[in-house]
Amino acid sequence: MAKNETFWTADGSHLPDVLPHTKAKHRLVEEYIQNWIFTLCGNNIGKRKKVLIVDGFCGGGMYRDPDNGEMWAGSPIRIIRAVEKGLERVKREKSKPNYDLQAKYIFIDSDKNHLDSLKAHMIGNGLDNYLNDPDKCELIYGEFEQKLDKILSEIRKSKCSSFFLLDPFGYTDVSMRSMRDIIDLKKSEILYTFMIEFVIRFLKERDGKLKKAFETVLEADGYYEVETQFDDTPAQQEYLKNQTLNLFRKRTNADFVYGFSLLHNQSKVKYYLIHLASSVVAQRVMKSAMWVQNNLDFLCQHHDNVYGMGHKSIYYYEDKNFPRLFDVKQTNTQACIEKLDEDLMPLIYSGGGIQFSDLELQTIQRNPATFEHYAEFVNQQREAKEIQVIRDGKITTSRQVKSTDIILRARYKQTKLFT
Repeated sequence: MAKNETFWTADGSHLPDVLPHTKAKHRLVEEYIQNWIFTLCGNNIGKRKKVLIVDGFCGGGMYRDPDNGEMWAGSPIRIIRAVEKGLERVKREKSKPNYDLQAKYIFIDSDKNHLDSLKAHMIGNGLDNYLNDPDKCELIYGEFEQKLDKILSEIRKSKCSSFFLLDPFGYTDVSMRSMRDIIDLKKSEILYTFMIEFVIRFLKERDGKLKKAFETVLEADGYYEVETQFDDTPAQQEYLKNQTLNLFRKRTNADFVYGFSLLHNQSKVKYYLIHLASSVVAQRVMKSAMWVQNNLDFLCQHHDNVYGMGHKSIYYYEDKNFPRLFDVKQTNTQACIEKLDEDLMPLIYSGGGIQFSDLELQTIQRNPATFEHYAEFVNQQREAKEIQVIRDGKITTSRQVKSTDIILRARYKQTKLFT
C-alpha cells in the first residue's frame, strides 16, 4: 500500500494524525457498541450471550491527536473498551452481576504492518489477554472480502449476534454482495463508511473504469440519474443522500437503513456512515448514538437539514475557539418534533387508530427522531387535544407511552373562547 497519510509502521512508532471526522466516527462507534451490548444483554431473559464483532479494515490501533499531541485510540481498542463498559452497565443497572457475555473480536487488515502495530498497542493498553486467546480475538492478515465466507460460517455455526464495522480505504473494497450476505444472517448489522466522493466523481466524469465499479461493485445502475451539471447545490446534496440510502435499502436487503453525514467543509459531504440492520431496535439505538455526535443544526441557514444528522469539521474548529451561543441539541429537538408532525399525523388521521410501535416502524427511516422524540410528540399532541391514547381499551393519561398503545384522533377538540 502507498504510504499515504493513514499508515502505521510495524513497531507502532509512526501514528497518523486523527482528523475531526475520524474522531466523530470513533466516538459514534464507541457510543453505539456500548449501548448495543447494554440492550442485547440487558433485555435478554437468559444469563449468557454470544457476540462477534468484526473490524474489517482495522488499522494500527492508535493515532496522534494534533490538538494536543497525545495518542488517540483507534476503533479496535475503542470497541473492546465499549463492550467492557456495556457489560459493566448490564451487571450494575440490570442487576445481572453474573451475566456471561462471550464476546469475540476479529480485526482484519491487508497491511501486515498495521496488524503488528495494533498488536503492540493492544499490549501497551493492557489488552494482551485478548491476544492470547483465539476464542476472544483474532488478528487476520488479508483482504476483507476474501476472509468473509469463513467468518460468516463461524457466525452461522455459533448462532451469535454480530456487528461489522467496515471502513475501507477504497470504494471497491466492499461489494453489495458481501453486505447482502452479512444482512441475510438476520442477527447481524453493519456500519459502513461510504465514499460519496466516488459517486460525485462518476457523475462528473462518466469514466469507463469508474462505470464498471459503479455497476458491478456498487450495483448502482439506475441510481443517481442526475441530468444536469453536478455542482454540489443543497438540492443535489439532498438528492445524493436520499438516493444513497434507497440504494442500500434495495441492494443489501436491510430492513432498516440510516445515514450519518461527515462533511469536511461548509457544504459537501465526503463520507456517509451507513447503518444497516434487520431490527428496528438496532436502528433506534444507533440513532440515539448519532444524536450524541451530531453537530449539525437542523434549522441552520446553511441548509444543514438536507444532510440529516452528521458532523461538520468546520464546526468542530469553530466551536473550539468560539462556542455557540445556543444549544444546538435543543433547537434540533424542536425541529425534529415538527418533522414528526408531518410524518405521523397523516397516519394517525387516516384510520381508526394505529399502534405506537407501527407509527415508529413506518416512519423511523424518514426522520432523525429517537424513541424518546416519538413519545414526546405523542404527549404534546395529546395535551393539545389532537389525539387520544388508548391502553387496554381505555383512554390513558400516562406520559409513559408504550409500544402497544393505540394512537387515534381525538373525537372532540376542546376550544377556548376569549371575550
